[in-house]
Amino acid sequence: MKNTSETRSRFERNNSMQNGKKYRYCFFDYLYYRLYVTYKKHNDPPRFSAFGVFAATFMIALLFFSIFFNCVLTDSWFSRKNFTELQGGLVFFTLTTVFCIIPFYLRYTWKRTAAILLKYKGNKWNRIIPSWVIYTFPLWSFLAGIGICMLIFN
Repeated sequence: MKNTSETRSRFERNNSMQNGKKYRYCFFDYLYYRLYVTYKKHNDPPRFSAFGVFAATFMIALLFFSIFFNCVLTDSWFSRKNFTELQGGLVFFTLTTVFCIIPFYLRYTWKRTAAILLKYKGNKWNRIIPSWVIYTFPLWSFLAGIGICMLIFN
């Protein structure tokens, strides 16, 4: 039996090149790549940590969308007067799970992650976009949501 010391990502990378599967890439793939590489460098679980950042960003966006729709649609069925706080929290976490964690977790399998690592390695955007911009993306979305809410309420 051969004793190999290859990591899983290298093995998956070689398999994806042999299979030749074509993927379509989007902006979230690039964000996932940058977060994955950073968390892998710091010996954190990279896939789970990248999903955590995506989930935090989605929760912030969902919070501000719910505030916006509650202000605009005050007399509809989705307004606050028809729900308790517990129901609102359950809906919030259910929507986060259904629309963020599950689709991203199903999208970024080990094979797709290996293909993304090959695609974006040595990309020119790695030098142009600073790392701190990507790592503080949830903070930027939170500040943008506060600014939009201030425009709505004033």
